[in-house]
Amino acid sequence: MSVGRAIGIVGGTFDPIHAGHLSMARGAQRQLGLELVLLIPAGIPWQRAPKASAQDRLAMACLAVGSDASLRVDDREVRRNRPSYTLDTLLELRAEWGLEHPLWLVLGADAFLNLPTWHRWSELFEQAHIAVACRPGYAFQEKDMDAVLKNEVDRRLQPLSAVQGPAGAIVLLDTPLLDISSTGIRQALHSHRPVGDLLPAAVLDYIESHHLYS
Repeated sequence: MSVGRAIGIVGGTFDPIHAGHLSMARGAQRQLGLELVLLIPAGIPWQRAPKASAQDRLAMACLAVGSDASLRVDDREVRRNRPSYTLDTLLELRAEWGLEHPLWLVLGADAFLNLPTWHRWSELFEQAHIAVACRPGYAFQEKDMDAVLKNEVDRRLQPLSAVQGPAGAIVLLDTPLLDISSTGIRQALHSHRPVGDLLPAAVLDYIESHHLYS
């Protein structure tokens, strides 16, 4: 695999952030040998409308990370006064970190299958590698891909040991993921069902004290 200060990026609405997000970030950090994983809450997601405000979602992400030195919350998309596009974020990170260091965009399989709907999605490969993690029920299968995405997979899918350079490859993570979704957590909270094992205690305390998702 390419050497250098490899950085991971896990973006999302984090509405709320939960144990599945953290498991994916930490699993990617171990398997890809990342120096750091950035958790980047979307400020104004252009494909969905979050239930919690950007500031609340940012605060919950910071609480979830706590003192974990391998994870860092990056607030750049919250600070933008425009829709959050992943390509803009990768371009900014490239300008800050340099062209030689590998960047890894870490996606769940469901998000990866939706990639062709993203803003200027094919340009993402010019800025980063993409690591795909699968949670139960979202297997990585080419039959589920549209033709343009399948073409990129055919060109770029590699074993991790063969990856070279700072960007352009697709790899599959074999880190098992937790079958947890933010939607399910919000539904459980609305129905007053317990969610304490699905997200960090500090995040649950924040949700309850700020009366979110009730």
